[in-house]
Amino acid sequence: MLQNHDRRRQRRRREIQKGRFERKKTGTGLITGGICFGILILTLAFILSAFIQRGKKSHVEPIQSRAERIVVIDEIPVTGLSKDEAKSKILDIYQWDMTLSYQNSAAELKNPLPESLDVLLGEIYSQDESLWREYYELTPASMESSIREQVAVAASKWNRSPSRTQLTGRDKERGTWIYTGGEKGLLINEEAAVREIMDLLGKKIFTAVIPVQAEETAPELTADEVKKKYQVIGTFSTTATSNSNRNNNIRLAANALDGLVIFPGEEFSFNSTTGNRTTERGYLPAGAYRNGEFVEEPGGGVCQVSSTLYNAVIFSGIKTTERHPHSFEPSYVIPGEDAMVSYDGYSGPDLRFINKQSTSVAIRAVFEDRKLTISMIGMPVLEEGVEISMRSQKTKEYDPPEPGYIEDQTLLPDQEIVVQEGVKGTTWKTWLVTSKDGTVINEEYFHSSTYKGKPGIVKRNTSGVVIPEPTEPETVPETGETAPGESVPSESVPAETVPGETMPEETMPEETMAAEDAPVESGRSPKTTEESQSGPGVQ
Repeated sequence: MLQNHDRRRQRRRREIQKGRFERKKTGTGLITGGICFGILILTLAFILSAFIQRGKKSHVEPIQSRAERIVVIDEIPVTGLSKDEAKSKILDIYQWDMTLSYQNSAAELKNPLPESLDVLLGEIYSQDESLWREYYELTPASMESSIREQVAVAASKWNRSPSRTQLTGRDKERGTWIYTGGEKGLLINEEAAVREIMDLLGKKIFTAVIPVQAEETAPELTADEVKKKYQVIGTFSTTATSNSNRNNNIRLAANALDGLVIFPGEEFSFNSTTGNRTTERGYLPAGAYRNGEFVEEPGGGVCQVSSTLYNAVIFSGIKTTERHPHSFEPSYVIPGEDAMVSYDGYSGPDLRFINKQSTSVAIRAVFEDRKLTISMIGMPVLEEGVEISMRSQKTKEYDPPEPGYIEDQTLLPDQEIVVQEGVKGTTWKTWLVTSKDGTVINEEYFHSSTYKGKPGIVKRNTSGVVIPEPTEPETVPETGETAPGESVPSESVPAETVPGETMPEETMPEETMAAEDAPVESGRSPKTTEESQSGPGVQ
């Protein structure tokens, strides 16, 4: 009995213990489930919160793209309007039509409001709440820069610089120079126009016609002052031969140059000025070199004019843009200081220079008593007391070509007589010399000129046969009396020659369309006293 009781007690104990285990197991499951559920709730809450925040952000943007808060621009409410709507509303109210006028002319001003509004509306519709205000103003200051630019553009239509009096021609019949210009200029008062416009903008007036103020401006120099400033700025003279044809050609070319005016920025061309040197234009045949051969052709002598002009141009301080040396050494200027020209009506070596001054320059060319003088007339190019000259020096010599032979049976066999000596070829270097008050202050290399040699001419007898020269019987008058109508010949006087001349005038050669006339003495190129005279009154 007792055993059964113990057995029941043990079984009960085991059942109790088993029940406790089951309860413990069940409690642990509940805790685990609760934790999982909590995590799920938190996750859903986070997702929901993110979704809500995204919704809030997407909702803010359309709100801020419109002025939901109270916004007023110049007492014009734009609350609830988008940026474009606000801009359109203000521009509809502020109709723009500003015009500047002068006499019978007008200039419209471009509307500066759209640009200024863009800046202001950008501030109003900004995401930065610290910039938000309720009232805004479209200020004139925001448009001032644009207004000033437009006024300046409009004024440029009416502004006119005073015209400077300058030499524009020569009256050859009266022997006087012609001056034109000196008209007053016009200057628009831009500052006054800007002030008036800004005043209107401050009053919110955007439609108006504004007459501009202007004043006349006088030229910097009076006509009399300008005339006094024009003077001989460079001059040079050469001497011609007594060959009438060559002198005719020199005179024609000089007349073409005389009184010619070169305005600022213009380029002078010798060939274009004189034109083609043809018989139809009055030019006569005279000695010239063509392709190294001595020929007679119209225009011989013209190179003396171009070379004389070249020196005058250099002395004036003007620089040439084209210059060519002759094929052979010239005789009327120092080698290296010549300027060969040739022209067939289309092209050819030329003498050119550009007037880079602010006023005109003119050429005065006079040919009288075989003396050619060319002067440059203008306002001084060089500083007071400064002079420019050229210095040329022979640096190389070349043997002359083989001589040409002339068969002469009046000579003894193997006898030779030199009729004309050969001339050596040479190279000359030229320097520009700058002096001030008579003292050389600078010397710089200018250019190099190379000249061909000339063959000599020799008579000889290589035939071995001598033919005596025919002789004429001498007639002696019976008495010293002269027959009726017969005149006693006067003693002949040789033509005057210039020292250094080695060729008779009939054979004085020149480059094509050019002359090589009487030489000057060696040394620096001479200037005449005419250079020191002021004013173009030099006739």
